[in-house]
Amino acid sequence: MERLNRREVEQILGIYPPFRIKDMILNLEQEVLEVQIEETNKKTRNLFANTKQNTRKVRWHHTKTGRFDTVIELHASKNAFSKHRTLNPPAFIGPENAQYTYQLQQAILLAAGNSLNSETIHSLTGVSRSLISQIIADNQEHQQESKVQSQLPLETDPIWRNIIKHEVSFKTNFPPLKFLISRLELTCFNNIDDPSIIQDSVSTLRQFFIKNRTQLKSEYAQIGVIEQPRSQAQANQTSSNNKNKKVTLTIDHPIWHSILSGEVDLLSKNTGLNLYIAQLKNLYRKSDITQTEQFQISKELLSYLKKNMAKLKPELMSISKMVRQLNEQSTEKELPDNNHNVWQDIVQGRIFIESNQMALKLLLVKARAAEDISEGSEMLHQYFTKNLRALTTEVKQIEEHLAVAS
Repeated sequence: MERLNRREVEQILGIYPPFRIKDMILNLEQEVLEVQIEETNKKTRNLFANTKQNTRKVRWHHTKTGRFDTVIELHASKNAFSKHRTLNPPAFIGPENAQYTYQLQQAILLAAGNSLNSETIHSLTGVSRSLISQIIADNQEHQQESKVQSQLPLETDPIWRNIIKHEVSFKTNFPPLKFLISRLELTCFNNIDDPSIIQDSVSTLRQFFIKNRTQLKSEYAQIGVIEQPRSQAQANQTSSNNKNKKVTLTIDHPIWHSILSGEVDLLSKNTGLNLYIAQLKNLYRKSDITQTEQFQISKELLSYLKKNMAKLKPELMSISKMVRQLNEQSTEKELPDNNHNVWQDIVQGRIFIESNQMALKLLLVKARAAEDISEGSEMLHQYFTKNLRALTTEVKQIEEHLAVAS
């Protein structure tokens, strides 16, 4: 790493005093850049003092530097993770017991907050899927713990003193908690005139509750904190996300065909929109119209809605609702098995499927040209499986054929 200027790398990674780069190791084969940093001490050293400091190595994964995975290693002193430092930590270090820096954590959580899944985040950042899942899981656990801490009675609440002094009915089957309460009771009894001892005991008991949250469910309930089951909380969160999830539309979405063909009505009170849709409908319903022209008309309608978004909020909400219903219907539909005779019948022309999908028409030509009929049937089944949402009309025709055959 002699060619790399350490000060320049510090600028790239955002490393600032009292931290500095001690050494850098570049592994070209594994494409890993390891940056070793240390915390400098500006105080004048005493020649007669023990200059050896107790440090330990802590390693974190950082955001990529070009195509290189970046690992930051800190020779941490006892003050590296002090309360003052963790209140406003540098982005290039991470939590004491984590495997990632704050900067990497923020990048992953920001992407996850924008509804990107782990696979997409992996493709964009190059971070391993396991580490992405770990960061998201740690954040959820931290949020749950913060929520519980906010629900716990404060240290000034008399409930803690009453538990220690046995002045309130409180039962526990957790041996460490039993031992702690007994020890704190004895300490307070021996220092009954020292308020600081009592307050310190209260703080110790409350901290024990925080650290052992998962093992003290009944004890939490006794002090008025009823934790929502994780599965139920996740179900509620999922339901909320589904309601608030943004709908992304493309010109090939079936909703435009439904609107322009007259299958659904937006019931809009906007005169301009109604006139514009009526004009597009006349063009869309022409007998000699091609699929490309239909796509262009759908594109013009989508463009009009985007340009007038502020004035058409009720109409956009109505479209979003219909899209969700269409998507739910698409996911609920089950195609016939790939070995079902219906696929061979379609390929051999015994069943005719009327479609405006040029890609499907080309696929049928290719499937019919296949030497093995089962190969063509498999190609057709796979196409329907991948494009189920866009083939609503075609799937309906297949269902009708199956209903008649039965």
